[in-house]
Amino acid sequence: MASVQDDVKDLRARIQQISSTKTLLAQSALKVMLDIVTQASPVKSLKVLHDYLEKIISTELVVEITASELSITRIVEVFGLSEDALSSEGNWTLHPESIIEVPGILRRNLKDLEEAFYDDQSEATRRIGIDIILIQCRKFLRRKYATEDNSPIKSTLPATPVKSSQTSPVVSVDTPPKKPVRLFTEASISTEMENPSIQGGKYLITGRADWALGYGTKHDEGALLVAIEAKKRSEFSSGETQLLAYLAILRENRRRAGKTNSVIQGFHSDGRRFGFTCLKEDGNVLNSPTFDIHAPDGLKMIYSFIIAMLDTAMKSTPTASPTKPGEQQKKEVQHYNEEVWSKIYKHMDNSLIVLDDSDEGMEDAFS
Repeated sequence: MASVQDDVKDLRARIQQISSTKTLLAQSALKVMLDIVTQASPVKSLKVLHDYLEKIISTELVVEITASELSITRIVEVFGLSEDALSSEGNWTLHPESIIEVPGILRRNLKDLEEAFYDDQSEATRRIGIDIILIQCRKFLRRKYATEDNSPIKSTLPATPVKSSQTSPVVSVDTPPKKPVRLFTEASISTEMENPSIQGGKYLITGRADWALGYGTKHDEGALLVAIEAKKRSEFSSGETQLLAYLAILRENRRRAGKTNSVIQGFHSDGRRFGFTCLKEDGNVLNSPTFDIHAPDGLKMIYSFIIAMLDTAMKSTPTASPTKPGEQQKKEVQHYNEEVWSKIYKHMDNSLIVLDDSDEGMEDAFS
């Protein structure tokens, strides 16, 4: 009987430790159940109660957090990112050779959207504008890597002469990606991270990217390379933090999947302003200036940045299967950094200035 009493005492102590708000009602119920079973058939009933308690405690070990709830400080802490992310300035941009002339059809489509008088404050309207740009960026890359007898052909560029700063990306068209990538909408993403405040505890970080680019399907989170977040105009400033949380989730999933590169890129936008972010393999964060679609050359920088981002992401996994850690993987990463990444992007000394929320420059941007 002493062992039964010990079990009852142990169960009372463990029930008392339940602290999660969603299980406090279960705490009261368990106390009543314990009083009942100790007066009935204690041995068998105690085992049932013990098993039930184990299930409750195991659920308490996992704390679910949505990406939108995380601050930048919390993201750095949970995912072990570089502390430089806390003060990362907009000093990441494109090489002049990577800036591409905007096709006339894109300007016309954006002007049509402006003149359609959709609700300018709606997130749905913002997504339409982003989709219009994404379609033309994907179209550019499809033409760039179009094949005939498995040999890539060059994309069609504007017939009008452009300055040296407006030429196409320097990535060679002779080395197309070995696997096709797809652009997914409404991609649910998640990952588990250690929660050091609870013994054996974990954080379940969840989110839903408005768009994601990757191989296979959007359910294969280890194959996703790019995340995109749309915000209505009044919430634009919160988009950068939420996007960083998404990139951290995808980076963690790629690392666990043993992918050669775990560089993750993305952008957040309200359909007019665009901010681009990259999370490197070492946890460092790169942020671009904020580009305004109505600023001089703003649309050109946005169009070129998205193409560069999609193009480098497509080339970040050179083989169909993961490469095991070793010399071959190091060579592939080095080749990617030297032959792809460093020829597309560069660091800049000063950030660009964004236009205010007035409509000044609108006609020039789309004409």
